Amino acid sequence: MVSGVVIDQDAHPLKGVEVTVKGNATQVKTNDEGSFEIKAVTGDVLVFSFANYNTNEVTVKQASSITVKLLETYVKSPERINVLYGTAKASNVLGSIASIYTNQLTTTPTSLYTYALTGQLAGLFTLQNSGFTTPLTSALANEFGDVNASSHNLVATDNTEIALFLRGQRPVSVVNGVQREISSLDPESIESVSVLKDALSSILLGTNSSRGILLVNTKKAEIGKPRISFTAQTGIQQSLGISGNVLPSYQWAYLYNEALLNDGRAPVFKKEDIAAYRDQTNPVGRPDVNWFKTILNDQSEIRNYKLNVSGGTQVTRYQVSLSYLNQGGIFKSAPDVPYNTNNNLNRYILNTNMSVNVTKNLSVDLQMFGRIQESLQPGGGTNAILRALYTTPNNAYPIYNPNGSYGGSNAGGTKGPYINNLLSLAQKSGYLKNTSKDVLVNLDLNYDLNSLLKGLTAVARGNISIQSINLLDRSLINTSYTYNATSNSYATANSPRPQSNGFVNTFTSRYVFAQGALNYDRQFGKHGVTGMLMIDMRNTTLNYDLSALTTNKAFKGSYNYDGKYFAEIAVNNSGYNRYPPGFQNDWYYAGGLGWQMAKEAFISDNFKWIDSWKWRATYGKTGNANVDNYGYYNFLQTYSASNGYAYNTGTSRSNVQSYFENGLANPYITWEKADKIDIGADIALFNKHLKITADYYHDRYYNLLQVRGNSIALLGIAYPAENIGVNLYKGGELSLTYQNHAGNFNYFITGNANIQATKSVFSDELITPFPWTRRTGQPINAIYGYQALGFFSTAKEASTSATTVGYTAQAGDVKYADLNGDG
Repeated sequence: MVSGVVIDQDAHPLKGVEVTVKGNATQVKTNDEGSFEIKAVTGDVLVFSFANYNTNEVTVKQASSITVKLLETYVKSPERINVLYGTAKASNVLGSIASIYTNQLTTTPTSLYTYALTGQLAGLFTLQNSGFTTPLTSALANEFGDVNASSHNLVATDNTEIALFLRGQRPVSVVNGVQREISSLDPESIESVSVLKDALSSILLGTNSSRGILLVNTKKAEIGKPRISFTAQTGIQQSLGISGNVLPSYQWAYLYNEALLNDGRAPVFKKEDIAAYRDQTNPVGRPDVNWFKTILNDQSEIRNYKLNVSGGTQVTRYQVSLSYLNQGGIFKSAPDVPYNTNNNLNRYILNTNMSVNVTKNLSVDLQMFGRIQESLQPGGGTNAILRALYTTPNNAYPIYNPNGSYGGSNAGGTKGPYINNLLSLAQKSGYLKNTSKDVLVNLDLNYDLNSLLKGLTAVARGNISIQSINLLDRSLINTSYTYNATSNSYATANSPRPQSNGFVNTFTSRYVFAQGALNYDRQFGKHGVTGMLMIDMRNTTLNYDLSALTTNKAFKGSYNYDGKYFAEIAVNNSGYNRYPPGFQNDWYYAGGLGWQMAKEAFISDNFKWIDSWKWRATYGKTGNANVDNYGYYNFLQTYSASNGYAYNTGTSRSNVQSYFENGLANPYITWEKADKIDIGADIALFNKHLKITADYYHDRYYNLLQVRGNSIALLGIAYPAENIGVNLYKGGELSLTYQNHAGNFNYFITGNANIQATKSVFSDELITPFPWTRRTGQPINAIYGYQALGFFSTAKEASTSATTVGYTAQAGDVKYADLNGDG
């Protein structure tokens, strides 16, 4: 007999691990302590298998007792998955949900966990806008459109680097059951990130259910001895889009002359000028400065340190996560400047979870999250410097003049593009420092009501969070000069400014969320029934705004027969106080059907290699409270008084006091809505080694807020936004994962593919004579412009071809298609 114990990577025992002797049917499972005993002899190979852990094969040697460690798989498929406001058996879920777990989030040291989402979740498209955070450099106004309203979280988001699109929409971010934008969570503290794509999965959000959900759940405290892990990561960041391979000055001058000649104008650079640029015989008067290499680092360092501690008993469990991130800047620094001016990021995060079984029936979960983030940038502004970098040729001005002053150029006037020296802006313009502070507290109460009704539980959830962002402005502008070699004189090129010492509160926010729910989950033989009654409210106060209040009163119920046939419905009466009184609430609903085809006899008796084949379909009417993007209480008509307008009164002209509308109000404004259909299949084959998920969706968004294009000037004022637009999104998604092992070599192959088509079904617009200028019927966000066919190769071709009105084409110019045939 061979005995032993099976542990995980933290040396905690694993219960239920299958232990088999390779080559025969002998099999046992580990007990609560992870122990096992199996009949085997020296030389036998024991195979240890456990769901979501890599298989391990061990050859029996002389010792009769062994210890085996199993490591978690990279790709997990747990029996229960996270859904909005809870968990559910994966086999019973009818919605379209894709998830990734801790191992898939921690492979790369980055400033945000959203970097790890790229390509991993079917239906989620990521677009990187930047490689560093964009600080707030001015106070936000009192309209939600100025913050992250597109995600419905109404917060100055910490994610300005990665844009997320879920089936073409900006998803609502929900962290531990609460709508919040926290993209800087430590990936090692995250249990899972899921996307909820269909109407049934998101309907409990009511007025915000149309866009889908990015659902983040952090790790919970677990029973066991203390688990302590420390991770130190360092990496190198390098821009993929910024290159120092720019045109040298002599080539730029030559091509500029050529462009002038093509337009029939005289060249400005003489032969001697181009030679001086090439040979650098006059580096001040004819400079050739590669500004990219002058002010930018080739690469920058990123460092991350994380400490995680967890453990507990049957009564009390805890989990604590501490992390520090430092992201180096893209600019070179001046050694003689005593303070940091680079675009650096420092972030400190504390996240704690504690679970306490107060009584046999009552448990309490408490989460506290705190974050301090400091983002620095040169006083000239990172984005402004990069924009100037791309528009400044090598010959614009020298770095330094002969007397050591900063070079500049007044070409274009006193507000021209070259008045400020790029090196001065990047290294010696002072700094702007943003400090962001966040505090968040979640409290969950769970009460088991089995004594009252078997399967009944009650949940109460509360959240309070506060965010503040301020700006410390210590920027300055150094003087730059143009140098006249003939007179050996200098002239000021810009408007210098001494160092500021300003402080601004750019953003404050306060959030309160409360939810109460009764949950029912019971099995009657082969009949499974679940239900939920839920009510919640979310109060948001930004800066000095009036509070915004969202409410939901919902019911959700499901039934399944023998894990084979499924049905689920949900209804939500949802409200938002930014709509006109009497029209602040609306009904949203969703439903779904499912069929586990693999349990039918014609499959199970004939196709043993099919482990699971579930068909599912959902439909729902969802909402999108998008009103804040179009003004502040824009259903109310407001007026302003003029300072007087000269008008004929009697025999003379005099000022008459008047009032005018501050934009036209829309008292009928209402929710944007959507009809969403999803049809999918979840398939597992070959002893669950191969898993396939496929979805088709058809999402019709209507009542979209748009401003009429078909307007007339007789109104005397612009139209307000109205619920008139209709858009269509449809497409398909396919995910494939194959996992297996050869001995102790565990491997997997996974991937997903997505295809989407969009159409503007209706967009109010002026009637145009040509179909290619209309928006209705075209893809959403279609690009409009001329259709280029190439270049005119000869003067004859240019003179005989169609061109734009008022323009005489020449050889070498772009040739455009004559779509309407009018020449």
